[in-house]
Amino acid sequence: MCRMLGVMCNDEDLLYCAIHEVKDSLRCAADEDKHEGVGVGYYSQDDPLLIKKPAARLNEIDYDELIKGINSNVLLTHIRKATVGTWKDVNTHPFRFRKWLFAHVGHLPALDEKRDEIIAGLPPFLARNIRGDTDSELAFHLLLNSLFKEGKLNDQDIDINLLDSLLKAGVEEINQMHSGPLRPDLAIMVTNGQIMGAVCQGISLHYSHREGILECPLHDTSEQQQHVHGRFRGIMLGALMSNPGHQWREVADGSLLHISKALELKVQHL
Repeated sequence: MCRMLGVMCNDEDLLYCAIHEVKDSLRCAADEDKHEGVGVGYYSQDDPLLIKKPAARLNEIDYDELIKGINSNVLLTHIRKATVGTWKDVNTHPFRFRKWLFAHVGHLPALDEKRDEIIAGLPPFLARNIRGDTDSELAFHLLLNSLFKEGKLNDQDIDINLLDSLLKAGVEEINQMHSGPLRPDLAIMVTNGQIMGAVCQGISLHYSHREGILECPLHDTSEQQQHVHGRFRGIMLGALMSNPGHQWREVADGSLLHISKALELKVQHL
């Protein structure tokens, strides 16, 4: 299975074809337990849009069906198995604020315990935006607050190295909130539609470079169509993949990743 998937690509019309090509590596196991909701975030003319659905059996999730009809250069999907909060639309990832989308896998108990303190430390316009019960939404708003302090909350052309720094500082802040020697397990993906950042700590994270779509049963096999598919470029990130296959590469635990607007992937240590 793949609990969280992020994609950036150069051709919004071929997003569905690219997901279809790797659908077997995203498949959920037949014996998996129920989940508590699935969400899809994507961009249309730079505006982030969301699709959220309530619980169903994991083996019923079909990524092809989830993204059918979506044309976008950026995609963020999430399968939620609840640790905090019940099924509600507002508890289902991805979360959205202005141009930003955010999804998270893991449990951050210290954020639950310090919920009132965290919300009190946010500017009112961010505090009012918290609508659900999850620790993940709190983590998102800590990042949004860091962007606000940098004066970059509304900046789509944010320097990707700044996003790296804010993600790293955010993970350090979360770790410091958790007393004791053990750090909380987490994987985070965040995007503003122009760049994407991700971190993993105690949760597996894989990436796959996609260069061309070799076989696409969804289109004809004309020379022109093959040429169009051959120009496809994209990068996919997958969290908690149970059977990724040889086309995916796992990053080291404690990694920070980013995908630039030019579809360049960088992996570094937190």
